[in-house]
Amino acid sequence: MSETLHPAHPTPPAFDASALARLASEVDDTTYPTVFATRYQSMLPQRVGRIAEALGCADLEVALDAVLSLRVSSTTVGTCELAEIAGDIEASVRREDLASARMSARRLAVVASRAHLALGGYLAAAV
Repeated sequence: MSETLHPAHPTPPAFDASALARLASEVDDTTYPTVFATRYQSMLPQRVGRIAEALGCADLEVALDAVLSLRVSSTTVGTCELAEIAGDIEASVRREDLASARMSARRLAVVASRAHLALGGYLAAAV
């Protein structure tokens, strides 16, 4: 939700580079996070599209698989706002609340675009 509607729950950042720093530390490889983030960025449109398509067809099983993929990968790469929305959609799908899942999914394209731009800036600086 927006900061205006819920000031106690501010919108998370589009991208938090500390997640990739943690990943580098966990795998003990400073180059892998850039590879992972580049792959994540290239797959983002397909991940978002798969969620929209599954929700449009009311296929909750595929929607859950797709949204879990997006949430976990977004958490790993540090696209916090996108991970949060994916979590909201996941919760709705698990409750079999298709209307709520679709409502949350309406924000995916805009938030994914912000994540893509923020991550792109990070990757451009990394090379």
